[in-house]
Amino acid sequence: MTKACFCGTFDPLTRGHLDVIQRASRLFDQVYVFICVNSEKKETFSKEKRLEWLEKETRNMGNVICQTHEGLTIEACHKVGSSILIRGIRNILDFEYEKNIEAMNRKIDPSIDTVYLITDPEYAHCSSSNVRELLKYGQDISSLVPECVARDLKRCENE
Repeated sequence: MTKACFCGTFDPLTRGHLDVIQRASRLFDQVYVFICVNSEKKETFSKEKRLEWLEKETRNMGNVICQTHEGLTIEACHKVGSSILIRGIRNILDFEYEKNIEAMNRKIDPSIDTVYLITDPEYAHCSSSNVRELLKYGQDISSLVPECVARDLKRCENE
């Protein structure tokens, strides 16, 4: 059984993330989606809320398992016995960033391979950072995030 891990902050979950998860679920027998902590980022939404969104949106993908993880992505792979790490690439900046991360991961554990999935062009501008910035200024983010995320964010805005 081929297991793959897709790790991210998903803060918030975007349609671009879901595109990568759906495509990975067709390529691998089992896909573990881990909400991980990024020491470079300050989280906006709780891990519990992000996990709830992921579980709602992947419930019809029978081979996708969503969890949280504290620590390095390589450790998440070890935790579930995966030798494949999935990463989504939107543009050349993502590639440069991910190439550096992949090199560090390979140094830690050369048995883990990184597989890059190029995002659908429709989602090339779709990042959690962009969503958070648009939210800050009261802009409509419904085309960038799944319906459950948009609904929850709208509810928070009205409270």
